[in-house]
Amino acid sequence: MPTIKIPCSTANMGSGFDSIGMAMTLYNEIEFEITKEGLQIDPGTQNGPRIATDERNLIYRSIQRGLEATGCPMPGLRIRQTNRIPQTRGLGSSSACIVGGIIAANIISGGCLSTDQMVSIAAEIEGHPDNILPTFIGGMTAGAIENGRVRYVHIEPPHQLKCCVFIPNFTLSTKKARAVLPKQVSLADAIYNTSRAALMVGAMTQGRLELVRTAIGDKLHQPYRKELIPGYDDIVTAAENAGALGCCLSGAGPTMIAFLDRDYRQFVQRMANFVKTLNKKWEVRLLDICYEGATWDF
Repeated sequence: MPTIKIPCSTANMGSGFDSIGMAMTLYNEIEFEITKEGLQIDPGTQNGPRIATDERNLIYRSIQRGLEATGCPMPGLRIRQTNRIPQTRGLGSSSACIVGGIIAANIISGGCLSTDQMVSIAAEIEGHPDNILPTFIGGMTAGAIENGRVRYVHIEPPHQLKCCVFIPNFTLSTKKARAVLPKQVSLADAIYNTSRAALMVGAMTQGRLELVRTAIGDKLHQPYRKELIPGYDDIVTAAENAGALGCCLSGAGPTMIAFLDRDYRQFVQRMANFVKTLNKKWEVRLLDICYEGATWDF
């Protein structure tokens, strides 16, 4: 039975709205086998909205879309999910389903799709490439969609970089997080973000982690989304005071993420004590960068 292992991801990294992302070491797994007919789905642990067990299932729909691209017919399937990535928390759970489904389709088709084709199909389903890319290929990525094709660069962040994620006990849908964003922004705010997104890519490429605090700055989405996340400002301030390189939303939130290059255990303990003082419950987890992306065996 083929098994696909897909990492979680953090998107935006502050300034890189819908363009920059990074994979981390928290994984979902998908196992599947071809059957004579029909569809059986074991959704596993559902740590969020109910997972569909029929043809509405995101993994199944992604397999279907991938097979359409290859011209292969849809077989009967038995799918089993192991879900470790929290749903609707800003850690790329939907991208993990999409990527896993596209990889499954490629396995079923006998490897008809290239990596670039799989990435483009997955980004078409998701609507943007910032989670899809690192989930597929690992490390940090910067990408854009042009004429239906994803153009991207792959970056290997410094190996001393670690991520501390703060996962709350409440969810926030991407749809709701996008609804609070303005339709237009000022030229000054656009320049603020483009300069810092470029700086983030350069800082990670050259190992200039002291630049992260500046590069993480954002005026396009976090000033609006933070109003949906009780404790946002408190966590940012506490994380920076505890020695984080910078702290921001992970994707659309509500999970928050701090980037570290030293004193990992001390930081985690200090922040674990701090979040206990907040009104909402937060889980504090230290994650490494996932440099290899999605993997599979069969």
